[in-house]
Amino acid sequence: MKEIPQLFGVNLPQTSLFQLKEKIRKLNRNLSQKHVLYFHYSEFLLRANRNPWYREILNRGNLSAIDGKGLHWAMWTIMRGGILPAIYKSFFIHFPTFIRIPIFLLFFLFQLIINFLFGFFTLVLKYNYTPRTKNQVILGRDFVYDLLKIAEEKQFKAMLIGGSSESDEITKNLINRIFPKLNLSIWSRSYTSPLMRDTILPEFIGGTLTSENVCQFFPDLWEAKKAIKEAKPDLVLVCLGGSSGRQEFFVDNIYQDPQVEFLLATGLGAAIDHLGGGAKQSVAPQWMIKSGLEWLHRMIHQPYRRKRVLDSIVTLWWWTTVQQFIQNTQSRPTVINILSNKAKEILLVKRRNILPGDVGWTFVQGGIEKKELPETAGIREIVEEVKLETNKLRAYLPSVFSDKELHTISFLRFLVMGGKYDSSKNYLNFVEYSGDTSPVVNWENMEARWFDHREVMGMLSIEKRKDWTKAIEIIKHLEEK
Repeated sequence: MKEIPQLFGVNLPQTSLFQLKEKIRKLNRNLSQKHVLYFHYSEFLLRANRNPWYREILNRGNLSAIDGKGLHWAMWTIMRGGILPAIYKSFFIHFPTFIRIPIFLLFFLFQLIINFLFGFFTLVLKYNYTPRTKNQVILGRDFVYDLLKIAEEKQFKAMLIGGSSESDEITKNLINRIFPKLNLSIWSRSYTSPLMRDTILPEFIGGTLTSENVCQFFPDLWEAKKAIKEAKPDLVLVCLGGSSGRQEFFVDNIYQDPQVEFLLATGLGAAIDHLGGGAKQSVAPQWMIKSGLEWLHRMIHQPYRRKRVLDSIVTLWWWTTVQQFIQNTQSRPTVINILSNKAKEILLVKRRNILPGDVGWTFVQGGIEKKELPETAGIREIVEEVKLETNKLRAYLPSVFSDKELHTISFLRFLVMGGKYDSSKNYLNFVEYSGDTSPVVNWENMEARWFDHREVMGMLSIEKRKDWTKAIEIIKHLEEK
């Protein structure tokens, strides 16, 4: 079976413009199967590295394309490999830490410089990455015209979600002028609506925005969803902007809901602006687009996006280089402690937020050493992290395998683990504490606190909620017995 190329855990497409159009033309409404198309660009993958739920919805999409030269370069870089990462993974990855870290830092610095030079010259000189990646850059804002053309040819009913109600007529007139036979409806909101603000939400950074609750955070989307249910369109074009992730979460929301019927849904970000119904956009010259320098044009003409654009460029370059050194073959056995006290409260700790996506509260956890049982490792971690007495701790259930958790790409995680592991095999350890000592945190954590079991789900960081859900099922099953 052919291995799917990945970057930061996201499956990357290998498709051309022609192939993508043919796949969409072959879609048949009679098959009663919904399809989702995502246009990946660098911000999406950086967000996916911080948020495992966002990564999951991108990987659920059955159609995808690369939208942007920067991401195409990153894919080419990972697939091309490199001499220094290969030497490190072959010889130095298992060396003692005091030897490994200086070697890695030296190799990493040189590889950063190499990647910068390769990236600069290949983008500016318009080097063709396609022979290695088997991919082609397909811009969503351009492909929207192909989608509408296919919809007109196949007599699909199209529905556009997004843009401003003040510009609905302008948008519809412009589209009808190009595609006079297209059956198009538009759902939109005013410029002043919170839905139309293109900002990164604190809720998203905190790891609480998901496809399940996106309509709660943006109540207008309940109405958008209702409009889609009533219209039953073949093609749904969601143009809500990509910065907060709400666009992809909403697409996944309607994709997962069996009561919402459509043939193909896709997120197109600012495509509505280029169609004339949104904010006025200054389009970069073709030479800048082809050279991968559109980001520079955006920084000049949209100053409010400068931080966002620079973060995407620098972080993509940095994390891509880190990923080159990671050995993508091993999972680290990890124990996650579901630790309760006499009052049936659950102990959570707050990490120091030093890893991408490492926000919110989590359980006391750590690696399982060779020949060490998960139960033994769990109690050892509790003593090390929160200083509770060993003789007051008791594992009252056998440990249970929970899930395989893909690691975020992180420079600090790499220094600690040496790039040996790309994921964790998580084991739940159920422990009772019978003492009265208050937990005292070590260097890894900022705070430790006992929570009522009803509060735990709301406090947990996003990647630990699956573990807690499974733990609840096990405890409930035990109580029923």
